[in-house]
Amino acid sequence: MLKRDIQGKFALKDDDYRQVRSLRVTDETWKALGIAAECFGMTRADYLEQVIRDNASPSITWTRDTIDQAQTTVAQLATAPLSVATLETLRDQVLLQLKLGKQAPGYKAALKVLNHFIAALTS
Repeated sequence: MLKRDIQGKFALKDDDYRQVRSLRVTDETWKALGIAAECFGMTRADYLEQVIRDNASPSITWTRDTIDQAQTTVAQLATAPLSVATLETLRDQVLLQLKLGKQAPGYKAALKVLNHFIAALTS
């Protein structure tokens, strides 16, 4: 949870004072920003600052480890029979890599999509 000071206000995260700002965004954008921030356990403001500070897009970025894991998963799929149990095991491995809690909206969305994918492969 977010830390508060003695007066009940949110405590400063660093030495930089934050000014109150405003943004004009659509409801859809505001909701998406909230979901993305929640997935990382951050406020919208913290999430925006992190994205700008890292100069990264808010989408998933591929690292060498992620590519290696994906290649291993593809190799497993190529050599293993496509049983529902095998696909569910691979689904669970992929979901663990998200590093999200099972109640996070991003986790639930990924689980739903992967379950639909498994159903499409096995039907």
